[in-house]
Amino acid sequence: MAKGKGVFSARLSAGVVILGVIAIIIIAIYYYYNYYPIRPFYPPPPTAGKLDKFGIKEIYLSKRGGEEWYLNTDNPQNGPRTGGEGPPPSFVQKNNDGSWKVQSSEVRYGVFTSSGYHPDLITTLNQQVLAAKGYMQSSNDWKNVEITGYFKVNSFTDSKQNGGPHIELVARGGRNTNDIGTIDGLSRQCEATTYHSNSYVDGRVKFEKDLEHIIGYTTGDPEKQHATSPLLGRWIGIKAVFYNLPDGSVRLEQWIDENSNNNWHRVLKYTDDGNWGGGTPNCGGPDTQIITWGGPIAIFRWDNIDDMDVKYFSVREIKPPS
Repeated sequence: MAKGKGVFSARLSAGVVILGVIAIIIIAIYYYYNYYPIRPFYPPPPTAGKLDKFGIKEIYLSKRGGEEWYLNTDNPQNGPRTGGEGPPPSFVQKNNDGSWKVQSSEVRYGVFTSSGYHPDLITTLNQQVLAAKGYMQSSNDWKNVEITGYFKVNSFTDSKQNGGPHIELVARGGRNTNDIGTIDGLSRQCEATTYHSNSYVDGRVKFEKDLEHIIGYTTGDPEKQHATSPLLGRWIGIKAVFYNLPDGSVRLEQWIDENSNNNWHRVLKYTDDGNWGGGTPNCGGPDTQIITWGGPIAIFRWDNIDDMDVKYFSVREIKPPS
């Protein structure tokens, strides 16, 4: 009997201890929330965007299995996937920081997809047919793209030919040509059907649409004055993004890395919904034709800049944001 009382007493003591612990926890919680300020919840910092092979932040995700091209940093002059345009750049020397110096005041640096550039595969330039087909030369033509480059303008000329000194990132067409030949009854100049994202040395930015070289350039183009500081004597990153929207329109965006520190911000955005025209093209579509198809050549272009250092050029096929 004495043994049973001992077991009972031990269990009672254990129960009292447990109840005491619970009471202490309850009191601690009460005092914490009533006599101490409630600590705010801080969400985790946003993760950085994915980086490309040069370590440059990607604005939009690359399409899985999609097309991509990166500048050959050892020999950018004669890469197997560059050309088709002219005049080409003259890469005169590799600088100590890995960039390349270009001394050409008029540059058209064309970049092909993995299918290359084969004009004989372009069977029509009729814009209505191309819109239905979805591409100009090959099914993997450059269409939804993010084009990136870093530029340092060392000097520019006073010439106003093709506009004041500026840089252009161009896509969705083929060769920008003055060829007077025809394809399927239409001028080969219709091959230059392209969107342009322009950055001027004075800090202005602008979009252009060319529906036939050169009479098909639109008017009333979207632009922004003083979007960035003047470009002379400093590095700046520039991105052009073109992608189709589900409603059949096309979004154009320009992004800037102002201080060359991988901190990008958008400086210009426009949606081509079929109301942007003003040229006099004769390529099977209206002067407001939306360029919804891809083209075999993306272009890094500049005019009236006679000494510039360049690096980190790339063209990536992207997954359009939903």
